[in-house]
Amino acid sequence: MRTRPAPRAMRYARVFSMMIGAQLVLNSCAAVGGAGYSGGGGGGFRDDRRLIGGFADVRGVGVSRRYVFAATSSGISVYDRLFNTWLPPLARGEGLEDGQITFMAGDPTEDAVWVGVPGAVIVYRPQGEQVQRTPMIGVPEGIVFERTPGGDAYIRAAGQWTRMSRVGMSSQVTQLPSADKLMVPANLNDVYARYPGLRNGSPLLLRSQQSNRALRSYPITSGAMATDQPSEVWLGTSGDGLYKVDAVMQQATPVRYGLLERGVGALALAADGVWVAGLGLSQLRAGLSFATNDLQRWRWIDGTIAVPMLGVRAMSLSLWGSRAWIGTDRGVVRVQLDGTEEMASWNILDGLPDERAYAVAARADGVWVGTARGLVFITDTSERRNVRTRGIGVRLLDNTPVYALQPVGDTLWIGTDAGLLALPPSGALSRPVGNDPALRRRINAIAWSDTVLIAATDDAVLQLAPKGGAEPARLAAVDVRQVGQVTRVAIDARSIVVAGTDGVLVLSRAIAAVGGAPRLLRAPSEIPGPVLDIALGRDWLWLGTPVGLMRLRRSNDGGLP
Repeated sequence: MRTRPAPRAMRYARVFSMMIGAQLVLNSCAAVGGAGYSGGGGGGFRDDRRLIGGFADVRGVGVSRRYVFAATSSGISVYDRLFNTWLPPLARGEGLEDGQITFMAGDPTEDAVWVGVPGAVIVYRPQGEQVQRTPMIGVPEGIVFERTPGGDAYIRAAGQWTRMSRVGMSSQVTQLPSADKLMVPANLNDVYARYPGLRNGSPLLLRSQQSNRALRSYPITSGAMATDQPSEVWLGTSGDGLYKVDAVMQQATPVRYGLLERGVGALALAADGVWVAGLGLSQLRAGLSFATNDLQRWRWIDGTIAVPMLGVRAMSLSLWGSRAWIGTDRGVVRVQLDGTEEMASWNILDGLPDERAYAVAARADGVWVGTARGLVFITDTSERRNVRTRGIGVRLLDNTPVYALQPVGDTLWIGTDAGLLALPPSGALSRPVGNDPALRRRINAIAWSDTVLIAATDDAVLQLAPKGGAEPARLAAVDVRQVGQVTRVAIDARSIVVAGTDGVLVLSRAIAAVGGAPRLLRAPSEIPGPVLDIALGRDWLWLGTPVGLMRLRRSNDGGLP
């Protein structure tokens, strides 16, 4: 007696229910970026320009044979399991457009990730940096793969199944192959089914948290297993990034990538990388992020119980030894960069003339702070940990906005609403000698290198000799109107950089000496938005924007390739 096969609709429903249980649905996971700049790197042009956003809030995880993919609102990060290195993320402008990611799955037979977006399916192969986009009708809801190596995928959208080859050819089908010929990508439910002990994974992930931080549980949002090592589990969290978990030994290791929060308010160079202070836009975590020059090692320091950083916008950042000083819209924060990661803060109740700290300049015994209503010095003589000193020392320029500070030897140069000033060790404020009226207008930014000091107003960049002996001169090659409102300037032995709300000017000093023109990068076509800060390293120019951290390669003469 022959057994009657199940109705076709019932077989479809069974496979589809398996697929839905294994698919990753990412609500409002919009990648950032834009034409003319790249969220990626690797080689050539893509490595010359790299844009990195916030990757703490992971909304999806997929694992292929070699790579781990994690989706966030800033794109999809790519981790090489073989070499334990980060590859360039996939961002908008490289095939991933704004919109809802409806599913993401690591390819079980090749090193690729499949991503569903409204009206299309995107396949990304990191090894060749290949982005393949195949249009389709409707919103993709899920995916299953044929078990044969190099087999096709089946995508469900608008109540229909579409067969899609690995070269982007697609056609609608009326029925699926039998279930034994299909592979359903594993998701978090499959991880929990195999390792029930991970279902309450919060205690496992909390082991690395510090006592001076709130004991906060970051929900596990997604997960996947490595096909070659099932005990190797990758978990995505909402606020604490990506974790590699040994499910048998019950050990979890954070694998950090990107910024703690997306927007960048201030930057400061370190010996082997850059520190980044955020804009306080995230509702999950906020504070400092550190990136090495090669973007392989990342560190996050968020606010403490006593000094929360959520909603706090950083406007300036300065380092001295193991301390970082952050000027914010709510006062000044000192962060210990050693293992304690202690924080202390000063606000108007401690004696600041205004909580809007536009500029900070760290010294060995404290920090100069330029506020919206004057200049102060915070004395920080205590070397003991967990001790906060509230002493406000010198107070100058009452009710005068101070926008920029630049130490040059034992003299502090001050950019104010009333012009450029100098504060020598004697403590008597003075003005530089010169007849240019720009010296007495608002100074937006100051920078110094070797024997040259530059100061930027709304319409000019002035070059001065800090120790006198030369009349201030305008840099004729720099038209600051091209960058809109000037926000920052930087200078070293090779380059002068002027940044603003509409773009960035990069002028090689060697080219300028023979009458060359600066390089202009416009926002939002070549950079993603207004530039809020600059850090000028040996090999890289770092730009802080509301969209993320941008790294630009410098050429030998200091310009851009």
